[in-house]
Amino acid sequence: MLGIAVVLILPAVSWWRGTGALAFTMFSRSGSYRLRVMTTDAAGDQRPVPPTAVAARIGGTVGNLIAGSEGWRYAPFGPLLRRRIDQLATFSCAARPGSQRARVVLEERRTLDAPVQISEAAVSCR
Repeated sequence: MLGIAVVLILPAVSWWRGTGALAFTMFSRSGSYRLRVMTTDAAGDQRPVPPTAVAARIGGTVGNLIAGSEGWRYAPFGPLLRRRIDQLATFSCAARPGSQRARVVLEERRTLDAPVQISEAAVSCR
C-alpha cells in the first residue's frame, strides 16, 4: 500500500493541484512562456527591463532559460520558472542599478491556442 501511495497517488495529487512537483515533469511536454520585468526606482518611476538583460547578469543555465523570453518561447521550462518566480524577481533587482522594487510577470500557455496563465512576483531590492 505504501508503494502504491508513493508511486501513483502522490504524483496524481500533485498533478491535480496543478504543480506536478511530485510527478516526473522534466521534458514531458512543452509549452510557451514569456517574461515581463519591471523595476521601480527611488522616485517611483517604473521601467521595463528586458529579460535578456537579467539573463546576462545571472549567466549559466538559468540565464539561458530566460534569455530571449521578451517574446514567446516554446520550451518545457515555464513550470520551472513559475516555481522560481520569486528568485527571478530578486535577480531582476541587479539588472538596473538603483532599483527599489522589481516585479516579474510570467505568462504561460500549455498549447498555442490555450488561455494564458499569469504568475507574478514582486520584491523589494536591498
